[in-house]
Amino acid sequence: MVKKNINSERYLENLENTTQISFDTSLKTRIAYCHGTLIDTITPINWGFLGFTFYFAVVGLPIIYLTIATIIFAFWDAFNDPIIGVISDRTKSRIGRRKIWLYVTSIPMAIIIILLWTPPLDASHFIIFIYYLVVIMVFDLVYTFYTVNINALWPEMFLTTEERTNIGFWRNIFMIIAVALAYLVPGLIIEDMANRRDLPQTPTQYLVSGITIAVIVFISFIILLKWGVFERKEFAQDVEKAPKLLDSFKITLKNKAFVLYCIVQLCVYCVYGILLTIMPLYGTFVLGLAEENSFLIGLLVFACLIIGVLSTPMWIFLQKKYGIRKIFMICMGYWAISLLLFITATDILTAFLFIAIMGPGLGGAIYFYDQGMAEIIDDDSVRTGLDVRREGAYYGVSALFNRFAGIFNILVISFIFSQTGWGQYDPNPGVDVILGLRFLMGIYPLFIISVALLCLYLYPIHGKRLDENKIMLAEQRAKKQRELSTSF
Repeated sequence: MVKKNINSERYLENLENTTQISFDTSLKTRIAYCHGTLIDTITPINWGFLGFTFYFAVVGLPIIYLTIATIIFAFWDAFNDPIIGVISDRTKSRIGRRKIWLYVTSIPMAIIIILLWTPPLDASHFIIFIYYLVVIMVFDLVYTFYTVNINALWPEMFLTTEERTNIGFWRNIFMIIAVALAYLVPGLIIEDMANRRDLPQTPTQYLVSGITIAVIVFISFIILLKWGVFERKEFAQDVEKAPKLLDSFKITLKNKAFVLYCIVQLCVYCVYGILLTIMPLYGTFVLGLAEENSFLIGLLVFACLIIGVLSTPMWIFLQKKYGIRKIFMICMGYWAISLLLFITATDILTAFLFIAIMGPGLGGAIYFYDQGMAEIIDDDSVRTGLDVRREGAYYGVSALFNRFAGIFNILVISFIFSQTGWGQYDPNPGVDVILGLRFLMGIYPLFIISVALLCLYLYPIHGKRLDENKIMLAEQRAKKQRELSTSF
């Protein structure tokens, strides 16, 4: 029974002092764990930033092939994401249910990152289409096994709100590093991202960029696995209580807060994804940055994200004061307004000015993802009666929702490009294409963010319910610790 007038944070401190459970982790562990964030960030950002432009503008694959591949891929994704989450929850191994999958994915991740950039350039469009489809499916399978497990670990490793906000700060520091590498390294290597000059060395430069990213990812895996992950013994028995596949899906999808939050995150991924996908083309043909230097395109997006990450302390302060729901709504509204401002940019100066203004909105949207997921998983743990943490199931289904962003975006891109006469790449597009690119960068995201704001308004985990959850969680962890100590 939860007492109404208890200060939940003080209650947690008292409970920690009177039980054997320790909520703290060392600084070394936090920093090493954040190399996992670097992997989790650099891999999809690098692919999202360059993948579409590479296959459309450099390889020359028509938009219809890219659209068909994305739709087929989405059905594959719909199958594997939630299943991988449940597999993670139910895995038994000597080193834990999450950590084993990080070992399994380390080498394949580095290899597949390279293979993304090695299509058979002299083959027919159909052969390249098959290669593209297969390689992105394998890439997604490996990446999903990794991201579900690294993200499932953090609510288990970092238990209190204070710990989570602290690790959120460090994760954002490493996100800055990942973003810098994902955007600036290709800009230093690739001379002509949008292939406007049809340089013969451009495909090789894309490959060298991919190899560089793969090496960075593999080194980060070594640091992560050596010093950055552990699994708490008090949660080790949760695998025995974890529901079976279909039962887990039913319980997860009945969670109103989770479904609403998944729609919010789907919207965030749509907007974020369209920015990454279109920016090389937008920077080249609308802003004229490639005529100065292709490096400026990567620098433009990097400037937005680094300002976003640097705004994290502001969002942390506001989150502690007003809660995730209210501040997330403010963040999304700000992001929408700043996107409309950005599409009015006409040159390098205004482009950098307006994208700097956009930065805090984007940074906040990224920051709140894991913070909200942790609240939902905590809520599930104490209110479903299962007495078990199911991070894998939640992150797996969440990943399923997020992947639909790729379908929505590619369908919208395909429609706009086809209607403006850009179904096949042309290095000299007309005025209709320019207007279409502006629509994709401003008007389309505005509609998507409006949907997110509605879902956040309906999101139920805040206020009294959130305070009650903190107390019940502390009691649950203390109980598990006592059960663990009596089992030896």
